[in-house]
Amino acid sequence: MTTAKPQLTEHGETRILALTEAATDLFLEKGMDGVSVDELIQKVGGSRRNIYNRFGDKQGLFVEVITKLCDCQAAPLREMEIAGGDLVSALQSFGERLLQIVLQPRTLALHRLMIAEGQRFPELSRAISASGHEAGVAVLVRWLLTREEDFRPNLSVTSLAELFVTLLVSKAQRDALTGMSEPLDSEEIAAIARQAVSVFLHGALMKDA
Repeated sequence: MTTAKPQLTEHGETRILALTEAATDLFLEKGMDGVSVDELIQKVGGSRRNIYNRFGDKQGLFVEVITKLCDCQAAPLREMEIAGGDLVSALQSFGERLLQIVLQPRTLALHRLMIAEGQRFPELSRAISASGHEAGVAVLVRWLLTREEDFRPNLSVTSLAELFVTLLVSKAQRDALTGMSEPLDSEEIAAIARQAVSVFLHGALMKDA
């Protein structure tokens, strides 16, 4: 049976909001083990008792703030609509927007956290994956279902969506995660998307090969 969380005053709710915002930043920067409850109290005030009454313990706070962040980060993807009369322009626009979201500092920090904490918190790892890669694939699948006649019938739309997102994201995300590249500007993002669209739609071979 789930224990109801205690009701808080308006001041208490404001303090909890400040606590969760501070905790989000610190957990993304340092991971769960790198953040202490005392550090959070020093930053935003309050007491251990308030934190434990609200979240159970530091792990409960960690799970709650990261789950909420995943939901927040996924919102732009869930709300994305792919438009455009031709395949190239529609995929180009989608590709640029997806890269912009994936390469945001907080999205990258969530990905690092998934790698660092995924074994201990598999449910959070799944939530982080669902908020990024899987959400992008789901958006593309919905659009591809409206354009099935344009693609080979022996290929599932899910496989096609997974392929395009992988072509689009994998290198840019890896370089950003490992510090191998500076943040990309809009022209660089557009160039990556164009290459992914070209290979996805036309393949890598010359026509007469």
